[in-house]
Parts: sequence; structure tokens; C-alpha cells
Amino acid sequence: MNNIEVNEDLLPRPGSSLYNLNHKDVMIKNKTLKKFKIYNKYIVLPLYRLRILPLLGFGRIFLILTTQGRKTGKKRRTPLEYHRIEDNITIFSGRGEDAGWMKNLRAHPDALLVRHGFHRFQPQVEFVANEDQKLEIMKWYVVNHGKSAKMLFGWYPKTDDPETTDFTNLVNLISIVKLHRQKD
Repeated sequence: MNNIEVNEDLLPRPGSSLYNLNHKDVMIKNKTLKKFKIYNKYIVLPLYRLRILPLLGFGRIFLILTTQGRKTGKKRRTPLEYHRIEDNITIFSGRGEDAGWMKNLRAHPDALLVRHGFHRFQPQVEFVANEDQKLEIMKWYVVNHGKSAKMLFGWYPKTDDPETTDFTNLVNLISIVKLHRQKD
């Protein structure tokens, strides 16, 4: 399990979404997870299917990852925040390997479809396991998306420095996946 110790100096910090998703208290963890599930099921997925979110520009922030269920074999659609890093789509799993979409992706990496904006493609999957590479991606993220990092894991853009902050706990909690477009 991804349980974390309380320490104001380490990321994720208390009160952040990622901290709550990996909290030792199961009620806090489940309450946070339920909020995300409701938001995704009743707002993000329906608006994406109606092609409203891509029209509003959310296709540059969110993608829909369609996986095959590891137990049922059914299609599972999950909205995820993504970023283009070095011309690859990079996605983060705040719950690490415990996320359902991550388990499905590990079980059926070839049965994957990505929809971002009005584009769809079947990617080649790369799981980022190297801690140094994960650290560089996290530093890139906090420099380029400080406000999002503040909400997600308690980054303080005005006072935290990417070069001196200890990302060890955060790097151990998250999983990072790169999606490459397959060459025709």
C-alpha cells in the first residue's frame, strides 16, 4: 500500500489531493477517491463524449484513456491529465500501481486507445521506472505547472525550489507512463 508519513517538508504535503489519496486513514482515502470518481463519471466523461470539453480547449489538458478491464475484459474509460514532454504524452498515476487504470494497462498494454481532443490513436506504452528520470519529469512539472502542482501535492511555487526540494517520497508514490505514437 502507498501509505505516507506526515512531514511538512516532504511532498506530498498534508491537505493535497495526492496526500489524501495515499493517506493511512481509509475513510480519508475513500472520500477523496469518491470525489474524483463522481467528477469523472458525471462531468468529464459525458462532456468529452459530447465533444464539448475538446471544443473548450480541455483536450490540451485531459485525455481519455480506454483500457481493457483486467477481470471483466470490458472497455474502461478514464479521464487523465496529460502533458507533452519531448513530443511524448506523459501521464501520472497519483495512486501508483494501485490505480485501476494502471492495473488494466499492465494486464493489457496492447488493448489501449488514447483520445485527446479530437484525435485518437493506439500508443506504444513505456513505463518510467528509473527514479532519476521520474525526478526530472517531476521537476519539469513543478516548473511548468506550479499551480497544478500546488493543488495536487502541496508544492509552494513561491518558496519551493525544484533543485533543493526532496522529491523522494513523491517519486516513490507515483507511477509515470509515456505514450508514444506508433510509426506507420
